[in-house]
Amino acid sequence: DINSMPKGISELSSDKTIGIMPKNYDKLTITNYYNTQEQYNEAEQLGMFGHINIGLQPLNFTPQSMQTQNLDKDTAIDTFNPDMSVYPQNEDGSYSKEALFMSFLKSTGVSPREGSATLNPIAKSYAEAMAKESFDGSLASLDDIMTGKVDFASLLKGYAQEGWLDADIYAMDKGVAWQNTSIGYGGAWFDREFNQVKANGWKASSESINSYVGSIMDRLNNLMGQTRV
Repeated sequence: DINSMPKGISELSSDKTIGIMPKNYDKLTITNYYNTQEQYNEAEQLGMFGHINIGLQPLNFTPQSMQTQNLDKDTAIDTFNPDMSVYPQNEDGSYSKEALFMSFLKSTGVSPREGSATLNPIAKSYAEAMAKESFDGSLASLDDIMTGKVDFASLLKGYAQEGWLDADIYAMDKGVAWQNTSIGYGGAWFDREFNQVKANGWKASSESINSYVGSIMDRLNNLMGQTRV
């Protein structure tokens, strides 16, 4: 039943390109399964607002992915874009293993060409958003948090107290979705508003910092308990 297939995974690899995409799947370890879209969305949000390297990889096993070729020219140029009509649906309504595998390859967002890889627009936007930060974009990896290599609550609070996470605290206080803090028109709007309130003397209070850290940790612990392999 394709509806029961995972909506995404978190992966761990020491062999990556530009810091987020694995180059060699033989060296890949899956640390978390996101069986529902809600779990996947939560991981995505925590990665951005908590500055966690989630290693998030979407999986698309929808009938649309199994049946159609990506016809958006801009996206098709930078992604693996197979003709799915060569993997017809079975008479009983099911799909072949080959169709499932090709849909998985489409989900990865990189072209499976030896010696090179190109990012799809979603991955590219994510990388560009991370590059906006003054540090490398993440405070810790999800795996390091789960294995106890870092005290993430203390680390997060320390950065927040130093003012590094003011934009995230402000966005969470105002209920702004992470996409609207980093990408496109929404990102530009948020930057203008945040810079204006900063210029007017806004500063994250101790209560806001504690609320931010507590919220991130509660949500993170809940998600890890549901999805950890």
